[in-house]
Amino acid sequence: MKRPVRLGAVVAFGAFFLISVIGCSRQEVRSLSREDLFRIELGKMEDQLDVFHGPGRPLRHPARLFMRDGRFFIGDAAGNKIMQFTSYGDLLSLLYNPDDNPRPVQLQASQNPGTLINRRAYPYHFRQTGEIAVTSRKELLVEDYLAPERAVYDEERAVSLNRQVLRFTPQGRLIDYLGQEGIGGSPFPHIESIHVNDHDEIIVISHTLDTWIVYWFSPEGEPLYEIEISNDRLPLVADEDNLIPFLETIKPDREKNRLYLHLNYYRESVDAETEATYGIETFASRIYRLDLESGRYEGYVDIPENVQQRPGHSVFDQQEVQFLYEFVGTGRGETFFLLSRERATQVQLMIMNAEGRVLSRRMIEIPEPDLLMKSFNLTADGILSALLVGHDEARVVWWRADRLISGR
Repeated sequence: MKRPVRLGAVVAFGAFFLISVIGCSRQEVRSLSREDLFRIELGKMEDQLDVFHGPGRPLRHPARLFMRDGRFFIGDAAGNKIMQFTSYGDLLSLLYNPDDNPRPVQLQASQNPGTLINRRAYPYHFRQTGEIAVTSRKELLVEDYLAPERAVYDEERAVSLNRQVLRFTPQGRLIDYLGQEGIGGSPFPHIESIHVNDHDEIIVISHTLDTWIVYWFSPEGEPLYEIEISNDRLPLVADEDNLIPFLETIKPDREKNRLYLHLNYYRESVDAETEATYGIETFASRIYRLDLESGRYEGYVDIPENVQQRPGHSVFDQQEVQFLYEFVGTGRGETFFLLSRERATQVQLMIMNAEGRVLSRRMIEIPEPDLLMKSFNLTADGILSALLVGHDEARVVWWRADRLISGR
């Protein structure tokens, strides 16, 4: 077992050279076609999404989407179930809490685990499902809450430890559960996301009020790394004072023992004439590389700005509005996929490489302006899919962004 890595020093960057970003002008950005795969009705049946948790009460727990090998796994947190669909919308399996769901009608309930039937429903008494992921062996990983009497309060971190990650076979049988120390370990704090890399290693990313914690496990559930990144020890910008760093998200590399940290840096806006402060502005946005073997940051790439002209208070008045990028994940070969708002029904997809070069920019259409929620998923090959939940139905769609990087 490898020794846990704990970051214990503030790192300032002065020696790294600034990498210029080669991009496309706004006029050259083309659209990436969207393919609508299938629809899901809203409701409580086994092939429906339970968006409303109680009469008249909107969604409290977001639904999750995970796609692997053309199969779509949808975690319905409000319904405490996980559905597996084909790309045509056929329901293949259901893992559900029988206390929160009606008896399955379309799928045969599992009575004999040794019986081979293609479409099955498997009961399990979840307390409250959350993040999901799937390994190459089709083992399903599901975040679940613990009962209050089983939760542990961590006085040092001032947080309740009340999450675990359950592992199920493709046949719906519970294998075990993962905690901080691996199989059967102590509960996790709040889980932000669960990832599986190309080696089937499991990465659980948690955070407390002031610290992000990454737990990295082998495919068998043995702990490999534990990394703590506190808010007061984030990378600093050289020769710049009074900047406020904010860690937006952490994503693991698909192939290497490496993490990517997306940070935005903010500072107070100062009026040039009066020298009065009037707000907060973004100074820089970066993705840092953190090597797990050494525990050191190994450089960064600058994320370009997305500044757009918007009408001001009068016909002749124009205002510059900056939209930040969301780091949605990594593809193989250190490619970074980022999304940024463009218009009410348009989102810009930008793909960068490890040197900071923009490989591609495309506009993706999401013409449903009144969505209750949306959940994106990125495969290692670069296929971007989404679960779009509206008031009447949910849609599963994808964009073949893998074709944009296949010839790189």
